Amino acid sequence: MGFGIKGKEVLAITLLTVLVVAITTFIHLSRLTTVVVQGALRQGQLIAQQLYAQSSLALSRARRGNPSEILRSDRELRNLLDASVGYSPHLLYALIADREGKMIFHSEREKEGSPAPERPRLEQLLLLDPVRRFHALYEEGKIYESTLPLSLDDRPFGSIRLGIATSLLRRELNPSVQQSLTFAGLALPVVWLVAMGAGTLLLKPMRRLTRQMDGRRRGDAGNGGGLDQADDIGELSSQLQLLGQQLPADRLKMLSEKAQLQQVVDHLEDGIILFTQDRRILFFNRAAEVVVGRSLEEVVGWQWDEMLRPFHPIRPLLQHAFEQKAGFRNAAVTLPRDEGYKESLVSLFFVTDAHRAMGAMVVVKDLESIKTLQSLITYSAKLTALGRLTSGMAHEVKNPLNAMMIHVELLKEKLDVPAEEVHQSLEVIGNEIRRLDRVVQGFLRFIRPEELSLRLLDLNALLKDVAALLETEWQKEGIRFAFQFDPTLPLIAADEELLRQAFLNIMLNACQAMPKGGVVNISTEMEEWEFVKVNIADPGIGIPPEDMGKIYQLYYTTKPYGTGIGLSLVYRVVQMHNGSLETSSEVGRGTTMIVRLPVSQSRS
Repeated sequence: MGFGIKGKEVLAITLLTVLVVAITTFIHLSRLTTVVVQGALRQGQLIAQQLYAQSSLALSRARRGNPSEILRSDRELRNLLDASVGYSPHLLYALIADREGKMIFHSEREKEGSPAPERPRLEQLLLLDPVRRFHALYEEGKIYESTLPLSLDDRPFGSIRLGIATSLLRRELNPSVQQSLTFAGLALPVVWLVAMGAGTLLLKPMRRLTRQMDGRRRGDAGNGGGLDQADDIGELSSQLQLLGQQLPADRLKMLSEKAQLQQVVDHLEDGIILFTQDRRILFFNRAAEVVVGRSLEEVVGWQWDEMLRPFHPIRPLLQHAFEQKAGFRNAAVTLPRDEGYKESLVSLFFVTDAHRAMGAMVVVKDLESIKTLQSLITYSAKLTALGRLTSGMAHEVKNPLNAMMIHVELLKEKLDVPAEEVHQSLEVIGNEIRRLDRVVQGFLRFIRPEELSLRLLDLNALLKDVAALLETEWQKEGIRFAFQFDPTLPLIAADEELLRQAFLNIMLNACQAMPKGGVVNISTEMEEWEFVKVNIADPGIGIPPEDMGKIYQLYYTTKPYGTGIGLSLVYRVVQMHNGSLETSSEVGRGTTMIVRLPVSQSRS
């Protein structure tokens, strides 16, 4: 069960209060033990010095004889020793030992003559840390000694030892310890209440900021205002308020960009799989989902070997790459698909940033698509070569036609009065040569334009110029032009000469489709802010439904003297501009041609 903000605040203050009181009590007890041990040490040293002075006096009185017997028989030394042990609250015993450690004088006479036991020095307690010193003082049966060397005639004779029991030190220490613990127990709730009150006052602005940020996180844009405090917290609140106002817009922008990126990547034909630094699944697109056999939502965060099913063809490749920490390119594998098996090329690239590994990316390419693309490229190259060949052939055909036409005219001039049959034959030959020349000229115009000469173009002005040129010729047939142009139409990047020829062909077809005259309506408008749309409508004879699918075919025509190249040329010009061409027609009611051209051109 988790804690709320209030619960966390109470827990933090409680722990902090306990910690402060505990540390304060610990420091007090540490100093208390130090004072008690230092007091016992000073008192022991004072008693040892008194015993030293009395021992030196006794030895100086009787220089002849055994020093041990002299000390043992000195009544004043005995009285001083007994008084010292009875007077000191810490002293357990006092003894004088010779150089070999044999007790020659002891507050307990029955122990005289026996070896003195080795005891730790009282000074060692002061060298311990507070915890170990406290533990040593409360260790049962522990005795420490205060020692003073004893000499005779400036030579080491023995030592004076005072035994200090920890039980006697505890007797002095316990009341102070109990008093400290009692004070700590009483101070703890008082300090806790004070800390809670102070914490409530100090953390109230922070709790309000927390509620504001929680509301911002949930998307509540109207969650309160900033604090009115004129201090650092008030400034922080104002900055957080501004940040909160910006977060929803940034969130929407990020989600929009993520959705766009996801859409773009999902439309790629190649499968893309991204791994993190520890080889966990980060992302893969829709094409890779078919390869993996699982959805992204199912396996995101999984290890790579958990993602791929056993015996998957890619597993050995990835395992070797990750173990050797080396990528690979275009490894051919056969992968299972819904409709069977397909050959694919698999590549793995390690992603690094400043020579630091950030993850890895796997790219899966459909080998059949690559082969198809290569075939299309080869086919396109062949078509280009064929175009050059046919262009050359057309030129070779055109030259003899010109020569034939010249000689026909020469024959007409040399025959003063040709027979009627000869004159008709020459006319037929001339007409057929001219018709064949028009076919070759149209064919050359169709295959010749390969590169666009793009520049900014006012489409409304271009359409008006072309219509004015035709209206001069066709107004005697009762044909005129009406315009409905969008004045806000932007300039487009296009090849002016090619578009002029294309729209000339469309308007000419409209004029030719109105044998009784009429009005050709031309209009322009924007479409989806990406395309300009041109509508050219005539109330002419219309196109039969069975011919609608053939009108853009090269050399197809329904006119007696048509070449069948006009609309084919229109279709190619519009296609070169990355536009589209649409035709709707009804027999007896007319035809509408719709041309869409992009506002900006981008050709490689």
